[in-house]
Amino acid sequence: MDVKTSTTQDNTQSIDQENPFVYQHTKSFAQILHALKSSLVLSTYQTGKVVMFSPKNDQQLIQLPRNFRKPMGVASHDKHLAIACLNEIVLTHRSQNAAKSYPNKQNVYDAIYLPRSSHYTGTVDTHDISYGKGGLWAVITQFSCIAQLDPRFSFLPKWKPDFISELTPGDRCHLNGMTMKDGLPKYVTALGKSDKPGGWRDNKLKGGILMDVDTQEILLEGLAMPHSPRLVGDDIYYLQSADGELWKYHVPSKSNEKICDVPGFARGMSFYQNFLFIGLSKIREDSKDFGKMPIASKNPIAGVAIVNLRTKKVEALLEYKNAVKELYDVHVLPGVQRPNILNTLGDMHTRAIITPRKIFWQDPQKDKKQKGPYENMEQNNQSTN
Repeated sequence: MDVKTSTTQDNTQSIDQENPFVYQHTKSFAQILHALKSSLVLSTYQTGKVVMFSPKNDQQLIQLPRNFRKPMGVASHDKHLAIACLNEIVLTHRSQNAAKSYPNKQNVYDAIYLPRSSHYTGTVDTHDISYGKGGLWAVITQFSCIAQLDPRFSFLPKWKPDFISELTPGDRCHLNGMTMKDGLPKYVTALGKSDKPGGWRDNKLKGGILMDVDTQEILLEGLAMPHSPRLVGDDIYYLQSADGELWKYHVPSKSNEKICDVPGFARGMSFYQNFLFIGLSKIREDSKDFGKMPIASKNPIAGVAIVNLRTKKVEALLEYKNAVKELYDVHVLPGVQRPNILNTLGDMHTRAIITPRKIFWQDPQKDKKQKGPYENMEQNNQSTN
């Protein structure tokens, strides 16, 4: 695969200019994203960034990092995009017209995700999240359960493995991955079958499980740190992170098949049009246990691999060269070719005033005595799209 090195960035809110996120990618990576007319969202809690990658053309990519506090799981539905963070889940909504009138770069973006609210969960180590029936579902790892958001509570527990005796903090089995079926959680991954706080650590390299939520059946065990189950038809694709491998479990036949190797600690996966986009991480240098993983001897990289399910091969690769060492999630934004997102750590998101029929961007420097605070920035749009 031909490799292209790039530091192409969108120099707007929250870019680390002293240590830009240098990356290189195969030409096929840009070609695939460009052909799909889509973009990617990555979460890297290690650097505290949510990163958007979009195709500039069929040869180049554009990178847009934003600061978020320990971002983990990412989920989208229609125009909604949610990001699980340190002690909250940030809920954003996409607007095409607000993107066009974005003050820093007008008529550049085709979508902007604006924070609309945050649900404060407390520090519960939220991992995978997904939209479904009744709203957003979340894996609450500290409490070994799946929950929904509820305005009355930090979270509303809906399911736990039957081997978990009580819903208390302690990360007993390191429940981490979740995939949906018909709008409800259906399959999950955990790093161990344990009912004691931190018990999954006793055999974390080979104690992983894949479970059926409805039946409580353990479909597979002895897995190498499984993550990111994704249901595609009758197949559950999942990652054996410690081995750097992509696997497929066929539900009707109960058969299990290795698809391919990937060049990193695999975690975070998104499916779109026969491609799997897989997040890759390096091994933590300060961890003796992680150094024992099989992937540690394979020179793991941090970035994203694109696997073509027709060929069962890695057909494109993006690799970070410096700042980013660990990713958690990767998510495709179908049909969005130049996205922007604002965080809640600065004040830019507060300048966007959106009503059902019009959009206003407040200019804090404008002399309010001469004109109204939003008057000059009004966009004559009939819909916020």
